[in-house]
Amino acid sequence: MTSVNSMRPSNQPLSEITIKVPAPFAGISDLGFTAQYRSQGFQEPLRDVPLLIEGPPPPMRRLAELLQLLRKIDGSAYSWTEPVMLSDEVVVLAFRDRSLAGQTLSDGAPAHTSYILNLVRPVVFTFLRDCAETARLRLADVIEMRVSAKNASVADIVLPLDDIVRSNGDRLLWGLAG
Repeated sequence: MTSVNSMRPSNQPLSEITIKVPAPFAGISDLGFTAQYRSQGFQEPLRDVPLLIEGPPPPMRRLAELLQLLRKIDGSAYSWTEPVMLSDEVVVLAFRDRSLAGQTLSDGAPAHTSYILNLVRPVVFTFLRDCAETARLRLADVIEMRVSAKNASVADIVLPLDDIVRSNGDRLLWGLAG
């Protein structure tokens, strides 16, 4: 029989992980992003997860404008930082965990469900869902992800869009006026 104490996570740090998502937006094959999880202790508050988005200038300018809509998501267990254009081909923003901000159970203990969801659900899924549902961006029908840790490939994942988001947006980046 395994005791509860032996099932607790150790204080070993979670390794650094990178998730690359090439061509997630419908109609644009040369625009993609990378989510970078830095290493941290399992029981530490979650660190911000930066997303580095790269692509050609015209759709990147429009994407940066539309990503402003993600800042308006309210009342959730996370938020997005202000998107910043580092150049005309690079935008960066970050996922910020807010899961432990004031949430408690009936006995006053902190609620950890949202924390666990933010920890185990890839930020890539949250970002794509918010792009489709909040910014109304049309996503590709199939989403590819390349997961790596310490410069070694961990997994190549290909998922139909329906496995990530319920509804797709109606805005095409390449068809929008800047």
